[in-house]
Amino acid sequence: MNLEILTDAVLQKLNEGKKRALLIGCAPDVDHNYNYVNEKPYEAVVLGRLSPAQLLHMPDDAVCDALMEDIPVYLWRPQTWQGCKNARGLCRELQSAEQRLFRMGILPMERTQKLLTAQDARRILQQGETAPHGCRMTPLAKDILEGRSS
Repeated sequence: MNLEILTDAVLQKLNEGKKRALLIGCAPDVDHNYNYVNEKPYEAVVLGRLSPAQLLHMPDDAVCDALMEDIPVYLWRPQTWQGCKNARGLCRELQSAEQRLFRMGILPMERTQKLLTAQDARRILQQGETAPHGCRMTPLAKDILEGRSS
């Protein structure tokens, strides 16, 4: 078997079940079950690890378009703006920029990632809820939520 074909097959298997998301900035250091893409179609936009200048210039066209189209937009939360001892004004502006994005409807993407179990999936179905966005699931939990098991 050709190495390229094998590599493609492995990548395809790894990306199965992952949602397509437009990534702006660097990828978060936690896998949130997204397959990052550079073009439409995508089901979410992730504002990953942004530089201070990138954050101050948000939202850009892609983010505005996603918000207008009701595509969820997530901001990776563990930004480190506290180290701005000599640039307190910049630090305040960065915190203000984050808050402005949240007021626009951008959602925080947290570092922790919950693992959804079969028991959690049954409770979610029983209560008529939906699974938390971006959570990891055990195979049985995924089957339960997709109606393949009970």
